[in-house]
Amino acid sequence: MKMKRCCRFLLVGMSMALLGTTVLVADDVILDRDVMVGNVALDYCLLNRLKQAAVDTAVSELWEYCKTVEEETSVVGGRLFDERLIENNPFVITAHKPNYVLPVTYNSRPNAAPYTDMEGRLQNLEVKFQLSLKFQVASGVLGGDSLLFFAYTNQSYWQAYNGEFSSPFRETNHEPEVFLLLPQRWSLFGLRNRVIVLGLNHQSNGRPGLQSRSWNRLYASFVFERRNMVLSLRPWYRIPEESKTGATDSSGDDNPDILDYMGHGELRGIYKRGRNTYSLMLRNNLRRANRGGVELGWSFPIGERLKGYVQYFNGYGESLIDYDARVNRLGVGIALTDWL
Repeated sequence: MKMKRCCRFLLVGMSMALLGTTVLVADDVILDRDVMVGNVALDYCLLNRLKQAAVDTAVSELWEYCKTVEEETSVVGGRLFDERLIENNPFVITAHKPNYVLPVTYNSRPNAAPYTDMEGRLQNLEVKFQLSLKFQVASGVLGGDSLLFFAYTNQSYWQAYNGEFSSPFRETNHEPEVFLLLPQRWSLFGLRNRVIVLGLNHQSNGRPGLQSRSWNRLYASFVFERRNMVLSLRPWYRIPEESKTGATDSSGDDNPDILDYMGHGELRGIYKRGRNTYSLMLRNNLRRANRGGVELGWSFPIGERLKGYVQYFNGYGESLIDYDARVNRLGVGIALTDWL
């Protein structure tokens, strides 16, 4: 009897130790998604879903949800996998675009034209930061794994070191959007299409009068990947607005020529090497009067949660107030979340 009891305790102890080891290994793996593979990731998914599931949830539902995890070893799949793990956690808000703070940026060509009626002058140095969040509204809207999201992005430019100008927030762009994410599994020229995103986007700077800027777009985003490289092609269609009757008209189109500078889409490339991420954004109006923009980004680890971030932008359309003014900016700071 004692022998049986001893064996039972030994088996329970071994099981608990094995479970603990699995959780620890899975934690290490989830911190470095580049080595997330097979059964460990599957076990981690099942354990997390079990913690969040309702009492009457069938085990088959958990298994069905997690059974594709072995296929999610790519960089895009890794992000989608991480987002699925936290989608039912009420205390977590999911990142949309990168979230960063650049305490020091230098713009060699500050655009003073919109501020001629204000005292003081713009400085080359300013703070730039971006906050970008999304929330899943519904799933299965178009059947299968389709997901409906609401997202909001705030990008601000702060003349923090400009005491002469009363250290104002020079420009803040607000960008709410609704989009449908459609997972894909087809390939083209060796690139695998992971998702297609269809969305409605509004962007404005919330300013009155002559400083007001805004536009509305319908867009599609096609995300392709190959190993640690991701390419995103994002064409858009601007929703037309009525023309203003005069310069002081509060209604009507604030920036009728914005497509001459922003074009009809953008191409973004992202390459992940270890915990370093490199990004490139290209935009061009594809017209004889050629205008466009390029953005380079590099994030690198400086801790478990934080990354250093360097960003360079040259061209038109960095912000709405500068959509028709050429900007040349280099910034250094911290990224809280990245593209991947």
